[in-house]
Amino acid sequence: MLSAGFGKLTEGFSAYGYLANVDPASPASGLYGAMAESAALMGAIDVIVPATQVLIGLALVAGVFVRLAALGAATQMALFYFGSWDVAGGLVNSQFVYAAVFLALGALAAGRILGVDRYLEDRPIVERYPKLRYLLG
Repeated sequence: MLSAGFGKLTEGFSAYGYLANVDPASPASGLYGAMAESAALMGAIDVIVPATQVLIGLALVAGVFVRLAALGAATQMALFYFGSWDVAGGLVNSQFVYAAVFLALGALAAGRILGVDRYLEDRPIVERYPKLRYLLG
């Protein structure tokens, strides 16, 4: 995620080609086509996708807010999965596998092993607001 987002930020990125050319057999082709037709929405998507990929990548590398980052990454992978719909070789492709891996990272609280989340959980703010533990890990 980090290198993909960084590449999009430095080389310029437009999601128009991706969204406008989704396979008509995809369950999301109508939604993605409508998104491609909206200039305002395309402007937002062109900023949101690379920015969130960089933030997700940094969070996963540092092990901070791993559950939140893993959920965001799995959501992006699910959206990419429907955009690259090709079930001729089966329902499982790389985006599907990545989504499963990101969900596993969040479920297993990987940030508590070698990440910053391990140290954040001992801070007073987490004791004051215990719901923060759902984002850490």
